[in-house]
Amino acid sequence: MKRKELLSILTTVLFAAMLFSGCKAANKSVSSSGTASTAAKAGDSATGKTDLADKSFDTSYAPKKTTYKIYCTYKNIHSWYDAIKAGVDAAVSDMAKKGITVDYVWYGPAQPDAVDQVNSIETAVGQRYDLIAVDVNQPETTAKAIDKAVAKGVPVATFASSDVSNCKRSFFVGNTDNYGDGCTLAKAVCEKMGGKGQIAILAGTMGAASHEARLKGFNDTIAQYPDIKIVDTQRDNDSVEKAISITESWLAAYPDLGGILCNNMSNPVGACQAVKSAGKSGKIIIGGMDHDLRTLNYLKDGTLYIAQVQNCYDMGYKLIYYAIETIDGVKVPDSTAVGSTSVYKNDADKFIKMLYGDKADATAQ
Repeated sequence: MKRKELLSILTTVLFAAMLFSGCKAANKSVSSSGTASTAAKAGDSATGKTDLADKSFDTSYAPKKTTYKIYCTYKNIHSWYDAIKAGVDAAVSDMAKKGITVDYVWYGPAQPDAVDQVNSIETAVGQRYDLIAVDVNQPETTAKAIDKAVAKGVPVATFASSDVSNCKRSFFVGNTDNYGDGCTLAKAVCEKMGGKGQIAILAGTMGAASHEARLKGFNDTIAQYPDIKIVDTQRDNDSVEKAISITESWLAAYPDLGGILCNNMSNPVGACQAVKSAGKSGKIIIGGMDHDLRTLNYLKDGTLYIAQVQNCYDMGYKLIYYAIETIDGVKVPDSTAVGSTSVYKNDADKFIKMLYGDKADATAQ
């Protein structure tokens, strides 16, 4: 074979390998230095902040280094995390204005996977990131991985949906009252139902701490209404499609169904789609999490009665500031609650505008 032909073949093989490697990285939803992920998202992307964002947060800290490497791993690729990433990117941008480079990875698997999360933490330790931030999948499994990382000299923070306090994590920033959110949603729906009738529950993903806490809040609150009966509770595994299918089966099995409670960001979308398609908008009282644009549009048209919206922006914004301080050896608050708020039809447009801005008009139903 001639030298020129051999060189051409080697060049082709090398290009193919590079292309394949790039595709694998994109599928993992990895992004660094604040660049946008190229992976497909489940739903629409929130890019703004709400009035819940802490306007008094102290941003005057002067970092001790000029470059920081932070590895962020979360439960699964989902549009809920885009609102957190908006806060991360805002903090990274603010740091850049100070001459500080924050190089970060934003990684989540396609489906919730506790083993994958442990593996990703171990990989980050091996790559010597300055700090690892984790939105915990399964507390027991992930806590052990956190302790191993800390033992090897890499600080670990937890963020977003739930804390794991019985481990050596440095700090937590996120929702500290998922149980309370569940109670709030259940009370609003039960009261709107007049304290009587049949109710069903979409219970999210088994083992997800935030989902389980909200589920307990649902059950404990409904127990205070003796004339409301829970006719069924089913796991939707954070899938819109599964939530649609489950709700459709309920509509067929329980013609007198009066309410549905939803404990994650996907299931109110599915429940509302099924109920609206059946022509029962407003007749079945639905309450659920969180800020998906489809959810807010269902709130606007009356299919959804109440949405409990979390302050995701601060979950990301404060995470970066506290991470940098922790890396520098500065003590930060052990646990930071970012809060949530109940949103009804009258405020739907306000939250759509805050979270989605001009994008809302292009993607609204």
